[in-house]
Amino acid sequence: MTDDTTSTTVSRRDLLRTGAAGVAGTTAGLSGCLGGGGSSTTLTLGTINVFPMMQYFVIDQQGWYEDELDAEIEVKTFGGGPPLVQAYQSGSLDLAYVGISPGLVGIANGVASKVVAANVLEPNVMVGSETFRSYWNEHGKQAFERFREEEGRKPTFATLPAGSTPDVFLRFWLQEKLGLSTDVVKIVGQSPSALQSTLLSDNADAGSVIEPIATRLARDDGTVEPFRYAKPIMPGQPGAVLQPSQSLIDDQPDLVRSLVDLHVRATEFIQNDRETAADMASEVVGTDVLPTEIARAAINSKASTFISDPAKIVDKSLVYNDFHQQLGNVDTDLSEDDVFDRSFYEEVSSGG
Repeated sequence: MTDDTTSTTVSRRDLLRTGAAGVAGTTAGLSGCLGGGGSSTTLTLGTINVFPMMQYFVIDQQGWYEDELDAEIEVKTFGGGPPLVQAYQSGSLDLAYVGISPGLVGIANGVASKVVAANVLEPNVMVGSETFRSYWNEHGKQAFERFREEEGRKPTFATLPAGSTPDVFLRFWLQEKLGLSTDVVKIVGQSPSALQSTLLSDNADAGSVIEPIATRLARDDGTVEPFRYAKPIMPGQPGAVLQPSQSLIDDQPDLVRSLVDLHVRATEFIQNDRETAADMASEVVGTDVLPTEIARAAINSKASTFISDPAKIVDKSLVYNDFHQQLGNVDTDLSEDDVFDRSFYEEVSSGG
């Protein structure tokens, strides 16, 4: 059974890969066993199977880690950014594709690492049930109070775990943009799969989500739909990033440069062939969890602007740090130099 599964995965990857010389490996979970042309260097990459990690999906399915790095990459997948950062803090990761919010908390709390590339711009989406959207459309920021008065309870907002980028974005929207307390809602933090199920089963009135959850919700029953995108709330909102450890940067700068080069190439691939990139995401996540038609629709949403240049997210990342301090999550005032190392991107990119 294992051999059949492996063989099927390799065949499908081979169909998706463009320009790679043959089939280099199997799924991400096996990449550490197969990569690197015999290199003795093994690195552990932490990531999350969500759309903002699209560059990772492309790199994995193209086989670029195996074919082009002088290192083996072992991949650990987490259910959210906060547990990923906890693993980083424990010393079990060498690099990560992680949401900017937990990534910043990690740096502020002593995870020696730097952001070397950005993944996506303005990825967050506020979705709501038909009932909550009607309150919002009629009452705007007063919708929360009117909902409580007429429904007899606070509206429930589902999102990813506390400290995740969508969670903090929800709190920022309520407090900084609407001037409200987070007490006006009940916030429930969950894994991506649980979040989707909660919203589909009417166990939440609204949510702060990312793609492809927003697209899946709208397609599955049509009653939970987007009502606010990130751009009007926080133009330039940062999403996920590539964040290697400082020791990797210091000890193996050529390898980090190669990682950033692969990232930039993956971004260009996404921009030039969005549907194939969506198919790759579906392959990594699992077509049963993320059908290709959902992935293809989601990659064309307003929340799927994929980028590489870390300079585009510096200002709003530092806003996140300020907000984390207000929330009491950290007590460190981070500077750009504390968080970012833009030199690798500048070396490998022509500015795209």
